[in-house]
Amino acid sequence: MTIDNLNELISWQPSTQKAIISDGILLPETAMIIFGSAKAWKSILALHTSYCIANGSDWFGFRTSKCTTFKYQVELPKAIDRKRVIKYMNGSKPNNIFFKTAPYSKIDTGFGRQSLEKDIQIVQSRSPGSHVVLILDPIYLLITGHISDDYDIKKLLDNLNELRAKLHITVILIHHTHKTRVDSSGNIIDLGSEEIMGSSYFNNWADTMVRIKLLNPYTGSDRVQMSFELARHTETILPTLYIKWSRANLQSRIYKREVATIDEVSIRNIDTE
Repeated sequence: MTIDNLNELISWQPSTQKAIISDGILLPETAMIIFGSAKAWKSILALHTSYCIANGSDWFGFRTSKCTTFKYQVELPKAIDRKRVIKYMNGSKPNNIFFKTAPYSKIDTGFGRQSLEKDIQIVQSRSPGSHVVLILDPIYLLITGHISDDYDIKKLLDNLNELRAKLHITVILIHHTHKTRVDSSGNIIDLGSEEIMGSSYFNNWADTMVRIKLLNPYTGSDRVQMSFELARHTETILPTLYIKWSRANLQSRIYKREVATIDEVSIRNIDTE
């Protein structure tokens, strides 16, 4: 790595990099965390995101650049994950999306990091010349240490940083929120991005944080609110989206969009359901 003075830094030309998800939501070699409570459609959102990026298709109204995606999941048996993928894919069969079920992987260890590195290199060899987006689902099952311990989480994030720098990949983590907190009056305390389970290092590390809230847990459990709690590289105000998921085919539909401005919140209803 060189040391540049001001003129050298200005004269240096980086390679052309297209946003993976537009509006600064996901740039090459950055990190996103998608987090929410249990059963809030996070894994289906991870699957949807992997397909959108692999196809270079619309992601909730944002443009994507076609990249290779590698969905690495440790929560479900392979047979159940396969069934979900088949239900979701709706005839689309991109050849640049890869899956692995690895229930005993722990990537905060040296061995786990090396094993994941080899897997990524295999994906890169099977999709040469294409940028790889790694999706890890869920993160709390991928560590040997304690999710709230700063030292343990730092080992995990250091390993991911090494992989990003060495292999030039982008990383998306799927994670959970902590237990709901209430004040002395029984009102729910909303801490925004601090609702994420575990160490504050997650907030410091991520470039983008997307929060998912289940809105109708007792009447279908199919509607969620998706908000951008952190968007370090965006130059616009990102909307809060209200999404309905279909249990029949795992497809999504936006039914309401809220766009905050400096003075007010403008709400556009897409339908009245």
